[in-house]
Amino acid sequence: KSRAAASGEWTVALFQTRTSNEIVTQTNLGGRSTFQNAGATLRTGFELGWSQYFAQNLRAQVAYTLLNATYRDAFSTCATVPCAVPGLVIPSGNRIPGVARTSLFAAFNWMPPTGWRAGAELRQVGRVHVNDANSDAATGYTVVAANLGYSLQAGRWELGSFIRVDNLFARRYAGSVIVNQGNGRYFEPAPARTWLAGANATLAF
Repeated sequence: KSRAAASGEWTVALFQTRTSNEIVTQTNLGGRSTFQNAGATLRTGFELGWSQYFAQNLRAQVAYTLLNATYRDAFSTCATVPCAVPGLVIPSGNRIPGVARTSLFAAFNWMPPTGWRAGAELRQVGRVHVNDANSDAATGYTVVAANLGYSLQAGRWELGSFIRVDNLFARRYAGSVIVNQGNGRYFEPAPARTWLAGANATLAF
């Protein structure tokens, strides 16, 4: 970690996780799942974070993650349902499904103590494999959000309101996946453009 007035706050991390007898999804159909042990897995990665204030009230943030999650042992799983005997061999080195290899978050927010406030966010996620065989994957995506608000100090009361829009450009993408879904229906769509508005009042004693 590092913190300096000129360069802001930095956080860098390297990590590695080794797991034996990892529990994985064997079958997944009709909302019912079965599980099994798949031997050893390895997760190695890198994380970088940075934040800085400009002109007192403008804050910039960036966070990036690189994650390599793989099976270290080969194992057998079910290719279809019903499945009396697992017959699909998953080789060592395949990526663990449901885990994105890369992710990036960036935000810029104007946050004075009172008055108008505004901000924008960008989120980018890499592609995600949907099954142990790594035969299909959800494509990566980038989405943008924006917010606008106002804060007012009135005596002991602090009054505020805001409006926020997510997926500003109405991007169509898979927001989540169903790992090893038996009918190949792995992909769950993310919401389209969504709006959120709110207000708050705080009384200081």
